[in-house]
Amino acid sequence: MLWCGTLIRKQRGFTLIELIMVIVVLGILSFGTTQFIVNSSQSYMDTARRERQGSAARMAVEKISRELRSALPNSVRVVDRDGTLSVDNQGDCIEFVPVLGGSIYTSLPVTSSAAQFSSVPYLAGDAPAVSSALGSLSRVAVYPISTADIYSLSASSAVSSKIDPASVLEGTAEVDLLLEQPHQFPLHSPGRRWFMVSEPVSFCIHADGKLFRYGDYGFVSTQPVPGGSSSLIESVPERSLLAIGASGGFVEVPPTLQRNALIQINLDIRERGEGVSINHEVQLRNVP
Repeated sequence: MLWCGTLIRKQRGFTLIELIMVIVVLGILSFGTTQFIVNSSQSYMDTARRERQGSAARMAVEKISRELRSALPNSVRVVDRDGTLSVDNQGDCIEFVPVLGGSIYTSLPVTSSAAQFSSVPYLAGDAPAVSSALGSLSRVAVYPISTADIYSLSASSAVSSKIDPASVLEGTAEVDLLLEQPHQFPLHSPGRRWFMVSEPVSFCIHADGKLFRYGDYGFVSTQPVPGGSSSLIESVPERSLLAIGASGGFVEVPPTLQRNALIQINLDIRERGEGVSINHEVQLRNVP
């Protein structure tokens, strides 16, 4: 007799120990994965911050360097932001007079005052910025041999009154450069060279680490600094922020018989304890 039946198997679930072990393993895997994602994100943010610091430092140094290369001879002044001058000509603020252009004069009012003088012209189209420069606050500088003679404007200083915008400097024959007021220059230039200059420019690192560029504040006999008697403040017409978290300063190295003057730019940009330091030298090629 053949007996047929159904095999019945007993159903079993996970034990409590097995569930705990699975939860622990999944927790370890989740923690490791989370840490990997967090570390990767933090590494990306750190790299981006360092790149941002490097870019800010390079941009600021390049901006200052380009403008300094066109500085009027002997117009660079360096002081600390409290207005004091260190023994080694090092400070937080640097000021100079930018050169817009220049030429050779054929006559110059030295023995007496005059409201014009003759000059070798610019070739037509050779100096496209001349017309726009005449429309700004441009002046004439001849043989500047000291900062005092540059920034203390008078009727007989090395820097003249403003150029008359009606002056025509381009052409093929000798031209007359017109001044708004009569002027008497103290000395002739050995190379009969005259410079067209604009208003002074300053770069200054504030106590809070902000690096500013200042412009169009006029000629001041005492170098203006933030918070000083002749202060560089927010009301300055052209005030622009170049960098934050900045420290360092500027060093003026006087010229010698073997080389021109040098400006050392020591700039340090820091954020969250990390930073970038750049030490750069700028040679002042212009000569009186």
